[in-house]
Amino acid sequence: MNDILTTLQPWYQSIGAFCFFTIIRYLYKNFVIRLLRRLNDKVSFSYGEDFLNAFETPINIALFIIAFYAAINLSPMASMHDVSFTDRILRTMIVTNFFWGLYNLIDTTHGVFFDLLERFGIQTDEAIANILATIFRMIIIMLAFVTVAREWNYDISAFIASLSIGSLAVAFAAKDALANVFGSMIILLDKPFKIGDWIKANGIEGIVESVSFRSTCIRTFPQELVYIPNSLLSNTPITNYTLRERRRIDFTLGLTYGTTAAQIEEFIFKLKNYLEDLTLIDENDVRVHFLTYNSSSLDIRVVCYAKTGKHLEYLNIMQEINLHTLELLEEVGVSCAFPSTSLYFETPLQENVTEQPAKAQSEADKPKDNSTSANC
Repeated sequence: MNDILTTLQPWYQSIGAFCFFTIIRYLYKNFVIRLLRRLNDKVSFSYGEDFLNAFETPINIALFIIAFYAAINLSPMASMHDVSFTDRILRTMIVTNFFWGLYNLIDTTHGVFFDLLERFGIQTDEAIANILATIFRMIIIMLAFVTVAREWNYDISAFIASLSIGSLAVAFAAKDALANVFGSMIILLDKPFKIGDWIKANGIEGIVESVSFRSTCIRTFPQELVYIPNSLLSNTPITNYTLRERRRIDFTLGLTYGTTAAQIEEFIFKLKNYLEDLTLIDENDVRVHFLTYNSSSLDIRVVCYAKTGKHLEYLNIMQEINLHTLELLEEVGVSCAFPSTSLYFETPLQENVTEQPAKAQSEADKPKDNSTSANC
């Protein structure tokens, strides 16, 4: 027995390190994962289970590799091999397991990424989801390959050059589709509008109904659906009427020329006080002035701002102002003018009356004798 212990004595550190990491691996697999799942259930993190499922196996294998690596480096065999070689193997395996976890994260639940997009107002269908998930997987595989190749000092310049040429060819063939995808990304990051906003872009005005990776759907007020490519939408001026905090009210009242100066002053005073006391009108920005002498009216200019961006509330405010303005016109005793033209003649008009002879009139009124005599 003593001989066996003496023989194994140089291996004590190696065996101890392997057992230590094996215990860590056992605790991770049977306790840590369960604890993290219970914690995730309590905090209700939406994607916690997805992350645990994606990285559970890669981390478990990585712990086994670390245990094996520690056992070799602490054994008597450490002096018999190149340490840098085993270090490269360890780093390669760890990097591979890391990218494996990322691959699993996309493969098991690519809905994580698309759920985030939908929260920003970008809707995706199943076809686009599968295409993008495949693209992300290919990117992860290429990154893993390049990282491992550089770890082993392989010249990957030729590979990168060929990959670049292939990428250029694909990009050229699908430039329109890629332009729309990048346009949707710009809309996502810049956030010029969201679903339900009233916008005007590229001559199209309406309500945004949906935003996809290819186009944005706008329902116009005549209830037509217009699809604008995102590449075009991201490069055109966009007016978002929903984001207005105030709406300008600007109209002109034309009073008749018979209105006196006192009546005009009284009307302006009462209308301005009414607008300043109105709840939904900005009292600090109300302007009512006698503007000009028009061809057929005395013009009163009214400018104020409604404290709302909603169209229906704006219409209700305008209706209330218009009805009260009519009441003020009646109260002050003035009336609105309408376009009219007065004609003046140098000489009075003479009425030409042609009298027909009485005889002609009697002849016209006399019934005609249509009877004929027959000669026998």
